[in-house]
Amino acid sequence: MILKSFLTKTPPARGQVRFFLVAAAACDLAVAALHVYIIAQGAWAYRWFGAGEDMARWAEEGSPIPALVTSGIVIACLLAAAYYVCAAAGWRPPLLRTGLVAVAAVYMVRATALAAPVVGVSLSPFMLWTSLVSLAFGLVHVTGTYLYWRATRRPAADTVERGF
Repeated sequence: MILKSFLTKTPPARGQVRFFLVAAAACDLAVAALHVYIIAQGAWAYRWFGAGEDMARWAEEGSPIPALVTSGIVIACLLAAAYYVCAAAGWRPPLLRTGLVAVAAVYMVRATALAAPVVGVSLSPFMLWTSLVSLAFGLVHVTGTYLYWRATRRPAADTVERGF
């Protein structure tokens, strides 16, 4: 059914579009929740989740920088989730399509770390699994964005007259 939506010129079913948009929002909320957890847990969580030794050390020293940086990620993920939920609900906030494409692009760009071994750079286990998660979440976002775009586009005047 999903593949049919990709291969034909007929618009996708509303249920399919909503499913992927809500799934994308759920991915964003999961990422936001994980980052809130990291802030709450402190230095060991920054280390374990790969934020780097500097971030962990700053957290141990009581610096606000790790929490502020991580809070920025939380806010960005919550905004992304809001855009995908708005799209699923049929609301149109400003720059909706641009926002959907931008969020999907961020996940896909993050997933490009998987190509590092191709150019001779080894990946840590952390980078490998986070890149795989980013790829999976990115594909959900790309699918939701694509289906939304197809479902809401207006056909050009000349294509309507010719029937395709």
